[in-house]
Amino acid sequence: MSKIKLIISQRVQECVQIEEEIKQRSDFIQSCVEDLEEIEKQEMTVIDARIAALIQEREEANERNTQYKNEVRNLGESWLSPLKERKERLERLNMLQRSLTAPVTKLPVELLRDIFNFYVDMDEAPWLLVLVCSTWRRIAFSIPKLWRYVLVTNNTTLTTQQEWDIGGDLGKITSSGQYTRCATEAELVQVLALSGTALLHVSLNLYGRAGDEDQGVGNDLLCQLLGPPTSSRIGDIKIELGGFREPQPLPLSCYMETPYPRLRSLTFSKNGSGWDTKFILNLLSSTELRTITFHSSVPSEITTSSDWASVRHLTLPSGRLAPSVLNEICTKVQNIQTLKHIPQNWPNESTPGITFKFLTKLELQCDPSQLHRINLPSLVKLKLSSLREWADSTTVVHPSWNLPALLKFCGTFSSSGVAKYLPSIKIPKLETLSLVIHSYSATFPSVTYSTVRSVELGGSVSSSYLLGALSAVPNALKVIFSPTRSHRLYVQAILARLIYTADLIPPMVSEMHFGTQKTPLTSKRPYPSLCRRYVADRKAASDQSFKIMVITSSRRSSDSLVETFS
Repeated sequence: MSKIKLIISQRVQECVQIEEEIKQRSDFIQSCVEDLEEIEKQEMTVIDARIAALIQEREEANERNTQYKNEVRNLGESWLSPLKERKERLERLNMLQRSLTAPVTKLPVELLRDIFNFYVDMDEAPWLLVLVCSTWRRIAFSIPKLWRYVLVTNNTTLTTQQEWDIGGDLGKITSSGQYTRCATEAELVQVLALSGTALLHVSLNLYGRAGDEDQGVGNDLLCQLLGPPTSSRIGDIKIELGGFREPQPLPLSCYMETPYPRLRSLTFSKNGSGWDTKFILNLLSSTELRTITFHSSVPSEITTSSDWASVRHLTLPSGRLAPSVLNEICTKVQNIQTLKHIPQNWPNESTPGITFKFLTKLELQCDPSQLHRINLPSLVKLKLSSLREWADSTTVVHPSWNLPALLKFCGTFSSSGVAKYLPSIKIPKLETLSLVIHSYSATFPSVTYSTVRSVELGGSVSSSYLLGALSAVPNALKVIFSPTRSHRLYVQAILARLIYTADLIPPMVSEMHFGTQKTPLTSKRPYPSLCRRYVADRKAASDQSFKIMVITSSRRSSDSLVETFS
């Protein structure tokens, strides 16, 4: 027991010693931690001070840098400004030198004047020429013809209007194509001054009710333009009216007694009602009036009261004129040279016997039995269309129709019965014959055109009709066949009939076309072996050159294929 107690006492003493050592070490560690915390605090203070110093140094450096940049910029500008000005001056001198040495500057002034006139005649604004250079500006302002186009309008919806900043006394100018818009009397005075004594082309584009506050065109402006002395310079007037309501008349009646001695062209278009007939009648009374164009209906007051003896060119409203009105007009324009947009069914039973001495071209869609009612001694080209109802309803033989000067005749017929009309048309000098007949049962009449050199046959016809037409032109040099029915079997049948009856083809023919660029054959190439054989036979029989041209188009492509056999 004593030994155990001794051992326990020793262990207790050892534990006490160990506890004292642990306490000593804990105190040491605590003192070390306190020392470290003190050192950290001291170092952090130093670091914070260093950081604050660095931040202050950075701000001072940035401030100095900004100051240096400003000084450099100011110094650079003071040095570079003269250099930049010198550079710009050299560039301007270089541009001026290049413009002075450009090929266009070597053109004579007379040639430039012609170019400027041609440019404006293409409905281009002359104000663009003024802005190119001082030389062009001076030349353009010296050409009165460039500034003879005057537009007066209150229509703000014109999409062709363009504004030009000319500068100087002119300021900003508005134009519509070649026409200069004049909204005030001052602008009109400027344009009239530029145009000198040139004939004026005036365009009146007026919309809305006359007298309304928003009309936008003053009577003083119209009076200065349409009244004397400017009225004596007007050579062309275009009037477009719309939206005027009756009974309020257009404010043009005050010019009904103003003379227009040099007026040569009149164009009139009306949308709505309320226009002033008296003003138009006054314009039509001009003895120099040569051209009249109507884009709207022609009132009866004009046709009955006007003297149109001086008119040479007349364009009627397309599809808006009754044949009876044209009958009234034609009694007054027998010296006409151009007549366009003739209504259907003219001439008719009510058409008086009329002679047009100077008419050279005409396009008619009428009953052929009424053609003898007009005499056309100078007609060179005629395009005639006849409806089925006219051809079928006419059974009597109509009188002959003489066309002594006709060189080209184009006929389009929709009935087989029209063939009986062809012999009654006497054409002694015919050179080109073009016939389109939409009737497979049609037969060509027994008539001979010995002066024809070129013949074109189209439509839906048979091979018998084709051979009959060829026999009617024994001296033809060129034959064109453009059928409407262009499938392969139909064209093959036509070619076979031609080849096996080759003696019916005029011997002087040197060229035959099957299909054209407008009406190609919609099939594979038809009978190439027959074409080669026929060409070979023609060469063996005669030394004359001969070729066949076939123009086809594929259903998968819009391009035409041209194949030549010679």
